Amino acid sequence: MSDLAERFSGRRLDALLDGSRGNSPSARLWPGLAGRTKRRLPLKGLDAIAERARGVAGRRKAGRKLAARAGRILEDARAAADLGDEGFFERVREARGAVRLSRDDASAVDRAYALCVEAVRRTQGFLLHPEQVMGALVMADGCCAELATGEGKTVTAILPATIDGWMGRGVHVMTVNDYLARRDAETTGPAYSLMGLRVGVLTDQSKPEERAEAYRRDITYMADKQAIFDFLRDRLVGPVQPRLGPLLMDELFEPGRFGESAEPHWRDAVVQRGQYSAIVDEADSVLIDEAVTPAIIGADTELEGAGAEAHQVAAQIASLMTEGKDFTVDRRLKRVRLTSAGREKVAKAAEGLPPFWSGPRRREELVQLAVKARELYLLGRDYLARDGEVTIVDRSTGRLLVGRRWQLGVHQAVEAKEGLKISGDRSTSARISYQQFFQQYRRLSGMSGTVWEVADELWRDYRLPVVRIPTHKPVIRKQTRDKVYSTEEAKFRAVAARVAELNEKGSPVLVGSRSVSDSERLGTYLQERGVECRILNATREAEEAEIVAQAGRAGSVTVATNMAGRGTDITLDEETRKLGGLVVIATERNDERRVDRQLYGRAGRQGDPGRAETFVSLEDALIKEFGFEPLTVLCRLSPGPLRRISAALLWPVAQRTASGRLAVRRAEAAKSEAWIDVAMHNAAR
Repeated sequence: MSDLAERFSGRRLDALLDGSRGNSPSARLWPGLAGRTKRRLPLKGLDAIAERARGVAGRRKAGRKLAARAGRILEDARAAADLGDEGFFERVREARGAVRLSRDDASAVDRAYALCVEAVRRTQGFLLHPEQVMGALVMADGCCAELATGEGKTVTAILPATIDGWMGRGVHVMTVNDYLARRDAETTGPAYSLMGLRVGVLTDQSKPEERAEAYRRDITYMADKQAIFDFLRDRLVGPVQPRLGPLLMDELFEPGRFGESAEPHWRDAVVQRGQYSAIVDEADSVLIDEAVTPAIIGADTELEGAGAEAHQVAAQIASLMTEGKDFTVDRRLKRVRLTSAGREKVAKAAEGLPPFWSGPRRREELVQLAVKARELYLLGRDYLARDGEVTIVDRSTGRLLVGRRWQLGVHQAVEAKEGLKISGDRSTSARISYQQFFQQYRRLSGMSGTVWEVADELWRDYRLPVVRIPTHKPVIRKQTRDKVYSTEEAKFRAVAARVAELNEKGSPVLVGSRSVSDSERLGTYLQERGVECRILNATREAEEAEIVAQAGRAGSVTVATNMAGRGTDITLDEETRKLGGLVVIATERNDERRVDRQLYGRAGRQGDPGRAETFVSLEDALIKEFGFEPLTVLCRLSPGPLRRISAALLWPVAQRTASGRLAVRRAEAAKSEAWIDVAMHNAAR
């Protein structure tokens, strides 16, 4: 072992290992490492309460004395403005050496941050404000910063990425799509160059050799899906790599270290070089919303013969059944049950069918699944049918989840409902959950405008404390009281009338809808009123950023699903500011309040004027699925004042119920994935 230790140039071998042991030197070297890289089963009872308390304490500790520290950094940055190029580069070299010597030395980080601020000023033409520096300090400590929409998260990430990039192990800066990754890399590249760092970017079009080159850069920008699927592909070609710490693998198989003949045959096929540091933009979307579904690489198989025909026949039988008479639906728990009359109808329909349908349990399960697909999985809200395939729509973000599938026959039932070719099961070649993937990073931090509501989950799953950063300028956005209507039809008509009124004045309007079908429906109503609008939903994902970027122009009307266009700036000109800024209209409350906040945050950014209005109805999905029935009845039948009071209670109660249900579902998904990991690990031993 001594010969091997010498090859590491005196570095401790155990500091290069995976570091899942709490008392290892690697755990002391990288704060927050202990427990993060080791897969954990969810805690229960008092243990869970204690973990939550630790998370609260971590958030409070990380948020102390930030403002004073940020002020000192900005003073040092102003002093660095007088340096010439050679003097500046010399300071950068000194700061880099200090950070590499002790990455967690606060004074070394502060000196480096001051130079980063100056690098941004020299390349972008503006000085970072104190709140951005505070957010960067939070991320340097391995936390998640809540920076309000429009506060400049893209340039804020330059500071923590720089000091991690100096360590020479690679930094992955992740966001929600390829467009934002490419845009952010182009925006920040000049500043990184002044700090002596190289920047790479990954998209769907990147070839394997381009991917390997991008990962060899100091900073790599990419969508989260690029990193996780590259990791899985590397597992398939380099089976030994997951069993050894990534940093140890770097040393063992550094090109030429043991002679070219000793290089493993799979070395050139592997593109990543380990998981050292990740900075996650829109952290709630990537780490929470995406985490429910695992990433899987597998081979598709066709379902032919009796299997495919069975789903098609079940869909035909389901189309003849009536809710209340033949089946009942619990939309809160997403359950469908056949009544005795329904079971009799299924038995009668099966009389003339092949022997496959002779078993009562089998046929009832198939028809129940078909009814579930018809009643609970809606076209335009939960999925799209295009190019002969069913593509899932993320209800939290409105984005397409290309390649994802529902499990336990649901996907096949939806395909049969739409009359599409029935797909088979997918054989799994490689699999990992989002939580397990991000837990492998030795340094993990993030930022988002709407992350406070999931702070407990981020701590539980990633040991990632959340710290709220104040806005640079006061928010002067006007928020109106919700306008409540009895029916969806009345609500959408009222929204169209309000948009037409604002459009006549020239005010820019952004309308948020919950589903693709709602956005198309509202577009039709606006056309009837002669109002031109641009619709942004999952069917127009390629145009997303361009449409949102123009939403602040005078007279523009944009209809978008949920958080579509997230991460793209909406800029106002003087004319629109005089008109009162951007008007955001929500056509429905979402299951989670943070999604509403994301939409409202489009207006009134950085001290700009703005206005947010909300139109809701008693037929909205949130009320149907999670509303408290007595309050719903009271709201429907009561006169003015009492109706307002009951409405003010109904929607918050429904949102709390819905968000709690979603949190439980995410916890159950994490528990299921943890047990799968344990089972796979035991099978591999």
